[in-house]
Amino acid sequence: MNPPTLPSWTRTALPVMLLIGFHALPWLRWDGRQAVLLDVVERRFDVFGLTLWPSQAGLLLGALAVLAVTLALCTHLAGRLWCGHACPQTVWSTLYAWVERGTRRLLGKSPAEPIARHALWIGIALWTALSFVGLFTPIQSLLARAVALRLDGFESFWIVFYTVATWGNAGFLRRHVCRLLCPFARLQPLLRDGHTPRMLYLAPRGEPRGPRRPGGGSIAQRGRGLLDPGTAQDYVFRWAHPQLAGPMPRFADDRLGDCTDCRRCVQACPMTLDVRDGPQADCLDCGACAVACEQSQRAAGLGPGLIQHISPQRLAGHRPQWIRQRTLALLGLLSLLLGLVVLGAALAG
Repeated sequence: MNPPTLPSWTRTALPVMLLIGFHALPWLRWDGRQAVLLDVVERRFDVFGLTLWPSQAGLLLGALAVLAVTLALCTHLAGRLWCGHACPQTVWSTLYAWVERGTRRLLGKSPAEPIARHALWIGIALWTALSFVGLFTPIQSLLARAVALRLDGFESFWIVFYTVATWGNAGFLRRHVCRLLCPFARLQPLLRDGHTPRMLYLAPRGEPRGPRRPGGGSIAQRGRGLLDPGTAQDYVFRWAHPQLAGPMPRFADDRLGDCTDCRRCVQACPMTLDVRDGPQADCLDCGACAVACEQSQRAAGLGPGLIQHISPQRLAGHRPQWIRQRTLALLGLLSLLLGLVVLGAALAG
């Protein structure tokens, strides 16, 4: 069975937990010292009681390489759940979107709304920068010097840099970072195949799409059944390329599929994609389209599951295949890196 998309409540709970964890990390203590401190001045890295010196930097790089390959393997098997739910760009963009919705709800189109919004955005960005720099210099003394305006040039530069970067990336660039700037996003085609889950629209059930009178029921309730895949994909192509295919004909309510063409899936997508057009490389697998679609379907008296986190092969009726060539390659690379890190740790000890 393909891994399901995360429950809708995680779209609120997970960003909150990750934000709390990030900002709390510099304040954790271990044996009287900061638990995580990559102190470039003293040239020692403290990570929950483990101290690494410059001669042991290879262990830290090896651990980072293990985490990178683990992320690649998880993406290969479960889709872009990291991108859609846990990536810092996604988490901070979600927080900024919450702030924007809150200020617009409270202040409407008042001239004070953008001032309040940007003030909150910059405040969040500044605290993020302080927390991040606090992983490289003791956070307590850093905060004391920041309040007293006694930061040195190195600290001032990086705090200003990360403040501006957070404010710009989460407040303005958002989808452009994922689409154009993120190197991991460019590696997605190499990691995924036909058995990798992604957000997919069930065209045989949803097509032909269109508004209808309430109370007509779903295709299962009406007994219409699923369209054959070829006909369904023909409708999808015609909707996605009206200039080539010409206008769609009108259908009687009893011939319509379950998609009401409300476009809430497009409005909810942080990348402004239309999942009904088929698999798209920029999709983050965040599940926002599925949540919005389920709410719309429920309001229309139709069933859930029109958009699912499922692999193309599984959608076509094939059995899931967990072990593939890329799976074996990534597992082999991960085993090799783990072995090198364990060997390095043993030699260092």
